Amino acid sequence: MNVLEETKPCFNAVLPFNFVSFIAAVSFVLLPSAASSQNLSSSIVNKNQISINRPFLSSSLPESDFGAYDQRQIEPLGDIGRQQQRIGEHLQALAFFKQALHVVRINNGLYHEAQLPILSDIIESETALKNWEAVDDRYSYMEHLYRRLYSLDDPRLEQGLREVSSWHVNALNVNIDGKRVQHLRQANKVFKLRLLIAERTLAFGDPKFDFLIQNIEICERQLYLASDLSKEINERRPRGRVYNYDRRSALVADRD
Repeated sequence: MNVLEETKPCFNAVLPFNFVSFIAAVSFVLLPSAASSQNLSSSIVNKNQISINRPFLSSSLPESDFGAYDQRQIEPLGDIGRQQQRIGEHLQALAFFKQALHVVRINNGLYHEAQLPILSDIIESETALKNWEAVDDRYSYMEHLYRRLYSLDDPRLEQGLREVSSWHVNALNVNIDGKRVQHLRQANKVFKLRLLIAERTLAFGDPKFDFLIQNIEICERQLYLASDLSKEINERRPRGRVYNYDRRSALVADRD
């Protein structure tokens, strides 16, 4: 079976695929003006520049600039985190991103779109560290967040679900964490939701329908082959006619 390709999440440096990373840009720093916001962010980055490579760099910003949960620190935290990513200090980057995410939740509540770009940053660093369980948890939360934030008619929901399904498809196709059946179930669920969205938002005959239907069929076929029922039937078949769970036939298309 020919394997199609789709936009890959933020782990193109780890898996053997060539994909386009998901990029989200949300501005949520509330300062008197754009110029003052830029100056403040630059000032804080400069204050941390000297010690940026130190292993035990604090993930907190100077208390003189911000209160503990001042939402103006969200953008500077993200800037420093991405600077840490660029030099390969992903553990330090995660500390800054997680603090930024915490401040967003404190100020904006548990369901706010300002979390989405921070989640993407966190996923990028967790992927670089090959923390696959953490990556999976973050994508699960990202899916939950997208479904809470956007209606079925909102194109942003399809964009987010496409990112989530790409993770599950790539993870199961290369068996990245030994949880292929779990990723099959999750991918199948997301593809079905994307098909429902397509039925509401796309014109009849759009090629995305074929892509989604094909992937749903592959997922369900492979889930059946991995099921106890399939194993029981195989045990009853004459020797030589057993249908094994074939990894090669389980490769799901992930580009549309």
